[in-house]
Amino acid sequence: MDIKTWLVFVSIAVALSIGGYALSTHWASPSTLNGKIQAYPDSHNTGKAYDAMSKQNAASKTLRQLVSPIPTQPNIDKEKAKIGWLLFKDPNLSSSGGVSCESCHDLRSNGAETTEVSVGVNGQGSRNSLTVFNVGFNYRFFWDGRANSLADQLDGPVHNVLEMDTNWSEITRYVRSSKRYPNMFGHVDLDINERNIKAVLVEFMLGLTTPSSPFDQYLLGNQSALNERQKRGWESFQHEGCINCHRGVNIGGGMVMRFGYFGENKIGENRTNDTGKHSSTQNTKDMYLFRVASLRNVAETAPYFHDGKTHSLREAIQIMAESQLGKTFDQQTTDDIYAFLTTLSGKRPSILEEFSNDSNR
Repeated sequence: MDIKTWLVFVSIAVALSIGGYALSTHWASPSTLNGKIQAYPDSHNTGKAYDAMSKQNAASKTLRQLVSPIPTQPNIDKEKAKIGWLLFKDPNLSSSGGVSCESCHDLRSNGAETTEVSVGVNGQGSRNSLTVFNVGFNYRFFWDGRANSLADQLDGPVHNVLEMDTNWSEITRYVRSSKRYPNMFGHVDLDINERNIKAVLVEFMLGLTTPSSPFDQYLLGNQSALNERQKRGWESFQHEGCINCHRGVNIGGGMVMRFGYFGENKIGENRTNDTGKHSSTQNTKDMYLFRVASLRNVAETAPYFHDGKTHSLREAIQIMAESQLGKTFDQQTTDDIYAFLTTLSGKRPSILEEFSNDSNR
């Protein structure tokens, strides 16, 4: 199955699982769920006895099915993706000629940045940079989840005055007038226009996958891929309730949730006044709504959260426990979940080395 077919399949499967989950729980709070998928008796057979162990086993199986491994090879058009790779790294796409996509999404390291807040053409910024690795498995984009496709997401940094501060007409004009790009677009039978520039950028980003993590190997049947502490962490991740939001191929990236569900005083010290989705919609119902971040490669993508103010993964685990689950994890649970999260780091996207080697020949 190629990656594009896989994405469609997974999006439908996860959407259905979330839909069924919502119907069974009415989107109850994590405290109501106690971190478990609840099994409700058939209303027509309320007099029947239910075997607790069978329900527990069924719930455990359901939880495991909510997470899937990354496909080992992305199926992309590499000639188009290579154009996207060059554009991604080209600072001339910005108004100042000094900021590229890669400026905030470092392809040489973690696909993001190590600074708290990414800055654009004017040296200003508002939010921490999300990793671009495995971005094709998301179906919510930006920290506030306001875009639902990679192509739509591209409009954000292009138009934002704090980021690239430009427009597609200017970008198209630059690409058409460059010495490099016209021949490359012609070679793949594409005219140079906004739609096709977006298309090659998306093609490139779809190839930024990090497969074969220890956890993926474990999901595929290799029991020795995780040690005992990491396996305990995976069990805790499920039964404490983390998986209620961090699910799917990307173990996140598909839902929008209220940060600080159990009170703003539980979202960590010295947080910003960022109100999440509300800042773009001005709808009071969107206050503090943020996208559930992917946990793929999370051990490599500090600092954490939209403001980048949390530099420790263990601290981030504790903040999530308190703010989203209403719990305080003991040290062993925190350490076990931390050990599990380290198993989500996969191999570096293979196309990066391939394209780099090609350009050096």
